[in-house]
Amino acid sequence: MSLKYFAQKISDNHYVLPRTAKMRVDAHAFFSEGLYERTEEAMWNQLASAASYEGVIGAYLMPDAHSGYGVPVGCVVVTEDTIIQAGSGYDISCGVLYMRVPGLGAEQVADWDRRARWIDEVEKRVATGVGSGRPSLMPRFSWSKAEDILRHGAKALGVSADLCERQYIEVPDDLDTSKIRRAYDKVVPQLGSVGGGNHFIEMQVERDTGEVWVMIHCGSRGYGWQTANHYFYEGAAVRGLPKNRREDSWLRMDEPLGREYWAHHNSAANYAVANRHIIVRGVQEALQNVFAKEGVVYYEISHNLVQQETLVLPDGTTKRGFVHRKGATRAFPPGHPDLVGGAWEKTGHPCLIPGSMYEGAAILFAQPGASRSGFSVNHGSGRQMARGTAKRELEPRQREIDREMRDVTRTLGGVEITGIVGNTKKTPLDECAHVYKNLDDVLSVLEAEGIAKVAHRLYPVANMKGMD
Repeated sequence: MSLKYFAQKISDNHYVLPRTAKMRVDAHAFFSEGLYERTEEAMWNQLASAASYEGVIGAYLMPDAHSGYGVPVGCVVVTEDTIIQAGSGYDISCGVLYMRVPGLGAEQVADWDRRARWIDEVEKRVATGVGSGRPSLMPRFSWSKAEDILRHGAKALGVSADLCERQYIEVPDDLDTSKIRRAYDKVVPQLGSVGGGNHFIEMQVERDTGEVWVMIHCGSRGYGWQTANHYFYEGAAVRGLPKNRREDSWLRMDEPLGREYWAHHNSAANYAVANRHIIVRGVQEALQNVFAKEGVVYYEISHNLVQQETLVLPDGTTKRGFVHRKGATRAFPPGHPDLVGGAWEKTGHPCLIPGSMYEGAAILFAQPGASRSGFSVNHGSGRQMARGTAKRELEPRQREIDREMRDVTRTLGGVEITGIVGNTKKTPLDECAHVYKNLDDVLSVLEAEGIAKVAHRLYPVANMKGMD
């Protein structure tokens, strides 16, 4: 049976996959008709599997979703007392930080050479790529400070809780953070680095106002990857799964391994949050040197994370549960119980959404309809071409794609800006515009369903990819 065509369309942008086989709940998917038609059967099979784990009480797909491992990328799974490791994946707490640059506008970044100088200045202070090489001006940390970061995240750096989705997540006092040696050995060498793949630092200009922003996208680096990898194997052993199915494992919170994973998962999340805020320092210095302006942190949020949250049930009652967002972003609207008493109580917190290095990004705010999507939105545009496929199929178009990045001209805030300056000789084919869905198509689904509203639409003018 095709699960894709078993799904029922209940509105222009809302599909429901009814409970079937081992599914514990109906699964809700938010797609326009065009996005739905392009979805893969494999993704729907993974959605059914995500809705079948023990303890699941909710399952949702965001409009940027595509197949992943264990569960789809762009999937939200809510449980009462179990943790699905694939729900945060290998890059635990991968996420985004946005900086505003007051007083810096489109006209001041229109010059290609100034943007190129800014990239050079950032690269002196922030490591890019999958390795651990450290630029000359990159800050160094002691092991005692790194230990504080693993336990207290951004709080260890003195960052206000109002600037973070989670300033830190508590871990037990007796947690041995060095237990997974391959993970722990990565902690100090990689603090303040971006990493590889789709991670980046990007200067953007707001479409309507011409204001300049900087987006930082990275995660928990080798510490998070090695932590996740270790517990996939441990979880598979406990669940009696073969090693080649380790990514299907799950854990109970009332069993020792579940509590152990949760503690290490949270330390990786703390590392990721702090890592993004450390990178801010290098970006700020580069802005001062090139533009004589100071960037200020706007907000920081994760999109690969398991969190304990207050669940608001259809009848208005609440309970605590675990929300797994694998390639999805938390979206609390005004008045959500977990925002009460904080800076974002009356507006809802910002949802920071990277798109592609060509199509740009957006900042959303949740609307009341977010209750129907597990209080979640997308985490980007969503891939429509795998990395390997992109490198093979787009290689003949390399020069065309390079020209596309160099020659694109947009009017932003009334100022014409040509080109997106990069830090690589060639545009990474597995990260170019052609491998992603159209961001505006994805965002329009959320707006039409009353889930979120676009507050800022931003376009890149300089992009630093983490390439080795």
